[in-house]
Amino acid sequence: MEPNLLPNFGIHQKIIPQSLYLPLLKECRKAEKKNPKKISGLTGQGVPPHYYITDSTNLRLLKKYLQEMKKEYDATFPGLGETGTLTKPLNYTWDRPWINIQKKGQILPIHTHDGVYSYTIWMQIPYDIKKERAKVGPAGVFEFHYNSIFGAPMAYSIPLTKKNEGMIIMFPAKLKHCVYPFYTGSKTRISIAGNLLYDAG
Repeated sequence: MEPNLLPNFGIHQKIIPQSLYLPLLKECRKAEKKNPKKISGLTGQGVPPHYYITDSTNLRLLKKYLQEMKKEYDATFPGLGETGTLTKPLNYTWDRPWINIQKKGQILPIHTHDGVYSYTIWMQIPYDIKKERAKVGPAGVFEFHYNSIFGAPMAYSIPLTKKNEGMIIMFPAKLKHCVYPFYTGSKTRISIAGNLLYDAG
């Protein structure tokens, strides 16, 4: 008997270098006071506000890092951008990344993103995941939702801990995901997110 996994796309994750993490974290912590807000389909009661990253150096360094990570993703999961719906190949463009600043009890409900590739960088985790696990439900968790080959709903959970600070996850933009509330800790949970889209211009 020889087991054989059916081809599919997955997620790619690693820790970003401190030379990128620290200036991004500095901007994230000031974002509420100076950065413009992003209005999205998730904007509303119980959902954390989003703020655009504006520092030109941070944007340049992040884009350079993401370009290399996309190459790594494609080497592991080739073909994500080959939709079979375009008359000719298009170049890609990174949209403007945004910052999520999440307080206790706030949730990012199940959603997908625009584009082909998406990413999330966890910048600040303000709680002890062991204390969160004592709460009802999957508190303090980042979770992907998808279907099995039988159509059954599946979930892949990542309990967020302080060890995840600086971790970036790249995944297909249409892969459903959510971020559950946290209920302990006195600070905010901070992440950065964005997308890689076809450039039709």
